[in-house]
Order: sequence, then structure tokens, then C-alpha cells
Amino acid sequence: MNKISISIPGCNGRMGKTLLSLILENSKYEIASATCLPNEDEVGLDIGLYAGKSKINKEVSSDPLSLFQNSHVLIDFTAPDATMFHAKECYNNNIPIVIGTTGLNDDQEKELHSLSKKIPIIYSANFSIGVTLLSSLVSKATKTLGFDWDIEVLEMHHKQKVDSPSGTALLLGKSAADARKQDLTNVKSISRDGLVGKRKTDEIGFAVLRGGDVVGEHSVLFCNSGERIELTHKATNRSIFASGALRASFWAVSAQPGIYSLADVLDNGG
Repeated sequence: MNKISISIPGCNGRMGKTLLSLILENSKYEIASATCLPNEDEVGLDIGLYAGKSKINKEVSSDPLSLFQNSHVLIDFTAPDATMFHAKECYNNNIPIVIGTTGLNDDQEKELHSLSKKIPIIYSANFSIGVTLLSSLVSKATKTLGFDWDIEVLEMHHKQKVDSPSGTALLLGKSAADARKQDLTNVKSISRDGLVGKRKTDEIGFAVLRGGDVVGEHSVLFCNSGERIELTHKATNRSIFASGALRASFWAVSAQPGIYSLADVLDNGG
């Protein structure tokens, strides 16, 4: 295969536009289709010019079905309901999908597992290589430290982010919970306000900050009497997430059906 043809829904979002730019800069990829909503200003614009590159004589479309024509893979960083529509259409058209959308509920995640019986689905709350490594370090630290150390997750993002805690914070919390053989749902503490009582020994706490244009910062704190360990990742440019998603998309085209994380991609030569 000479080039991977990629479709990008929500191409006028932060990640969508970044993905377009990186695809146009890399000879391994080409844009099959890029879409936005029918009432948005970007409809009809040349995709290349919109992304700040040369004209490519392909326009931003408002037709979601165009995403599944002449496309090898779809990369989705939109919203949960839109993502599920795209995943079902990828299933119907036998096209792999890379999903970076956060905020999917349990039922939606279960449906993704069902769809993955036919197509490869790469699903991750964060497509940063650094965060993938951080998740592994959190797991290793938790296994080493055990229940004697309290675990708290701190995250900060730009003021436009709509879900809280971030998908990445929950991913890191799950890495810690899994290492303790716990279900994160049963041990996470997200809101502490008023007389909530003393901290439970096995809980994993989350603190959320929002402000300005922060791309993403995550810290996992391990606290004991007299000492503290902090594992931190700070993203300063969202292109790192787009680069990871492109790497995953290249791998997905030749992958077997199943649901995978970015760690799976990296562990299998992606």
C-alpha cells in the first residue's frame, strides 16, 4: 500500500485541524475526506488551504457518509454520540477506526467491544507516547508500593474542555486500580466538599483544574508518612496526540479485528 487514506470527522476542531496538517506533511498519508457540521463556516473550503498548506482540490464536506468512501481508516476525536455513529458506519463498511474521543459511557464502550469483533478499533483516552509510558510507570509503582501509599491524580486542561475528570486522568487512575486488583468505579473519589470524613485507605482521589489554554497536564502522587513520589506528564503541543493517532492508524490498517490501546500498538511494532 503506497499511502494510507484517512478520513477526519470534526476537522474544524482542535485535534481535527492538527491531524489535517500532519497528514499533509507526511508522504505516508493522504486525506480521503474531512467533514464538519452542515451549519459551520468551514464547509466548502479547500482542505489544504484550511489546514494552512497548499491547495489539494478537496473540500471540507458536511456529508458524514463521505467519510467512508475511498478511506482506509478513520480517526475520530469528536464527541461520544458522533463517535458511536462513525464506529457503526466503519463496522458497516469494514473500515478500521482510531478513537481519541473521551467521555464515552459504559454502554458505549461495551458497544465498541462488540463492533471490534469485525473491525480493528484503537481506543485510547490519550494518544501521547509519553502518557502511555506514564501509565505503565503508574502501574509498576502501585504494585511496588502497595496499599500503604495514598494515590491522588491531579489534572489540568484548557477552559474549553467539557468532560471532567479528563479521560487521561481516569486512564491513569485505572492503571493504579488495576495494579491493586480493584475496580476504579468502586474506589475513585472525585468530589470532596464539606465534611466528607477522613480519607479511605484504598481510595484513589482525583483533583481537576481548568483554565486558559493548557493543553494537558497530569500528575499521579503517591503519598506516605514522610515522603511523596510524583509522576508527571505535561503536554505543550497537541500535535503529540495527533502524531500518536497517525501512528495508530498506520498500524490499524493491517491489524486483525479487536479493540486495542496505544500501548498495544507500540508493543506490537506500531
